[in-house]
Amino acid sequence: MNRLVLLNALVCALMACRLLVFQRGSATHHPRAAWLAYVLAVAAASVPIRLLCGQPVPVDGASLALHTVLAAALFATRGNLAQLFRTDAARPEHPLSRLLRKTP
Repeated sequence: MNRLVLLNALVCALMACRLLVFQRGSATHHPRAAWLAYVLAVAAASVPIRLLCGQPVPVDGASLALHTVLAAALFATRGNLAQLFRTDAARPEHPLSRLLRKTP
């Protein structure tokens, strides 16, 4: 089996797990973000499930890079998908935000 396929399945499994164990605590519930997180978790979980069932999972370097960046962003926001799209200046800065900024 191709290493890219296995690595992609692992990244997708981690992404799905991060979304599934998200606890919002005292944060406000956003129904659209919750549905988006649900769809993303199901889509991400389908990759390792299809691989375990023997179905072909086509993957290339670009899709692996895309999944890895999305997984890193989800881990940086502790699984809070809504926080990826928030633009207000009041939120605390995350390591990924600092990494993506132009100025150090």
